[in-house]
Amino acid sequence: MLPSVVTLGALACGLGALVYCTEALRLGKDTLLTNAGWLLVLAMSLDAVDGKLARLTRSTSELGAQLDSLSDMVTFGVVPAVMLRTLVLLEGPELGIRMHPRLLVVAPIVYACCAALRLARFNVEHAREDPQRDHRNFVGLPSPAAAALPISLTLFYFGVPDVKFIEVSDRMIELVRSTTLHLAPFLLLCLGMLMVTRLPFPHFVAWATRVRNPFQRLAEMVIIFGLLLTEPELALVLLSVLFIAFPAVLAMVRLLRARLLRRRTAG
Repeated sequence: MLPSVVTLGALACGLGALVYCTEALRLGKDTLLTNAGWLLVLAMSLDAVDGKLARLTRSTSELGAQLDSLSDMVTFGVVPAVMLRTLVLLEGPELGIRMHPRLLVVAPIVYACCAALRLARFNVEHAREDPQRDHRNFVGLPSPAAAALPISLTLFYFGVPDVKFIEVSDRMIELVRSTTLHLAPFLLLCLGMLMVTRLPFPHFVAWATRVRNPFQRLAEMVIIFGLLLTEPELALVLLSVLFIAFPAVLAMVRLLRARLLRRRTAG
């Protein structure tokens, strides 16, 4: 029961974040989106450990796997898109940004549909797999990793004035916020496409726990948590971008090299 309780805890955090988004839009209080963002960060933390906990306690089951997918669909497939759309609707008019109204509807729908397709594909492809097996890589961008970027950008939108690592001027704050709002719907579309690709992406928990050199990995984890404690919003954005962009670019480079090699061999 314990892993399922953790999964339901992640779902509860996602639903709580959704409530904060609707209240922010209803009351016009954009600061409520910060509460939604941190609830989703908590949901990501719970989602990262529920599968590992199930394998450690030897309590994996088909019910737990399906429950995890349903929780991910709501928490990471729907709520982040709604949160980012709410941010644009609340903050856009103040910065003079008028987005295409249909784009603000289509982009979250595409993102959520791609998350559903990705989760359904994962369930089908791993239906007959040993539930005790841990995954080192995922096919397509995992929905929690995809959600990390909208979540971190929303938190950074409100947290950028508090950054102390570098000197942040009012002009830079306006530039960061304006760029975030302009790119928000296109970001959702790109993340949706990455979720349904066949590009390999690493499993963060497997990366952190399976290593030949524990000392080196421990040092890397200490550095990551140090950054998170020092500048949490900035660190979340940087880690999200690196986790998504680096494997995607690396996989595409390998794919292009393989195609060029086949052409040379065929020629």
